[in-house]
Amino acid sequence: MKPAVPLILCSIAFAALWTGGMLWSSGAIDRANVIILSICGAFAGVAWYYAMRWMCQLIRSGPPRDP
Repeated sequence: MKPAVPLILCSIAFAALWTGGMLWSSGAIDRANVIILSICGAFAGVAWYYAMRWMCQLIRSGPPRDP
C-alpha cells in the first residue's frame, strides 16, 4: 500500500462527513442544495488532503512530495 492511501481515504471520509453534516444542519433537502453542498464537500476534502499532507511533511512523518 502506498504511504498516501490512508491520507486519501481520510480525506474522502472527511468530505462525506462534512457534506452529510451540512445537509443535516441546513434542514432543506432539495436537489440544488444537495448539488451545491456536494461540490463544496469535494472542495473541502481536497483542501483537507493538501493541508494534512503539508502538516505531515512539516513534521516529517508523511508521504514524500510528488516531483
